[in-house]
Amino acid sequence: MYRLTLYDQIRNIPVAEQIVPKRTPTAITTFIQESTHKKPLISITTDHMPLYKNIMDNIGVKHQLCIFHLFKMMGDKVYKKLRSKKLTEREKISLCLYFTDIKNIFRTYDLKTSNQRLNKLLNDFDRIPRVLQRFIKQKIILDYKRLTTFMENTKIPRTSNTVENYYRQTEPEQIKKKYKTITGILTYLHYKMKNWTQKHITK
Repeated sequence: MYRLTLYDQIRNIPVAEQIVPKRTPTAITTFIQESTHKKPLISITTDHMPLYKNIMDNIGVKHQLCIFHLFKMMGDKVYKKLRSKKLTEREKISLCLYFTDIKNIFRTYDLKTSNQRLNKLLNDFDRIPRVLQRFIKQKIILDYKRLTTFMENTKIPRTSNTVENYYRQTEPEQIKKKYKTITGILTYLHYKMKNWTQKHITK
C-alpha cells in the first residue's frame, strides 16, 4: 500500500490523503484531480520518481522537482567516491568544488543567474568528474525546466520538505503496525490531518 498526500505548502496544511495499492499514473492523476477540483492549483512539487513527469504534463500543471532530493541523489554518489582510495586528494577536492558549483545553480531565485551558472559549468564540462558529468547530462539538462520552476514564482516551493516533515510527524510506521485495513488507516490519517490543520491555521 502507498500513501498519497497533497499538501498546501503556502498554508502548511494537508489538503487530502489516500491509500492506494499501487502508485499508478491513473491512481495518482485521479487523486490530484479530485483533490483539487474547483480549488486553485499553482504547481506541484514532487520527488524524482519518473512517472510524475507525464502525470503533471497530462494534468497541465507546473511541475517542480524537489531540489533537496536532487542534492541527495548526487551527494550519495559523490560521498561514495570520496571514500574511495582510488582518487587522489586533488581529485577529491575537484569533485567537491564541482559538486558545489552544481548546487549553486539552484541556490538562487533568479532564472538568469541560474542559466549563467549552468552555462559557465558547461563550458568547463570536460574537466568535470565523470560521476557529475552523468548527472548533468542525464538529469540536470534533461529536467532543467522542472528543476527551476520555483524561480518563476516565489510561491512555488523548491523542495518537498514540508510534506516530508508532515510524514515524520504523523508516524507512518505506527500506522502500519496499528491499522490493518485501509479504512482504519484513512480514519487515523483524517484525525491527524484535522489536528494538524487546526494547529497550523490558528498560528
